[in-house]
Amino acid sequence: MAKRKKKTIDDPIQAELDSIKRLLMLFLVKAGATQGEIGTALGISRMGVSRMFPAKQIKKFTEGK
Repeated sequence: MAKRKKKTIDDPIQAELDSIKRLLMLFLVKAGATQGEIGTALGISRMGVSRMFPAKQIKKFTEGK
């Protein structure tokens, strides 16, 4: 199976906005939001969120730290 190429964005402003969106999504995952909740808010499937942020690889925030 061939690897997918990451799509490149020619517009630097759009690239920056996409980076900000990914960081906000990461924050939500770490804060405990489900992939389904994030997907619903963005209009994408839970699997789309899962592909971007595999849950097992991201540690959630813990209380007291």
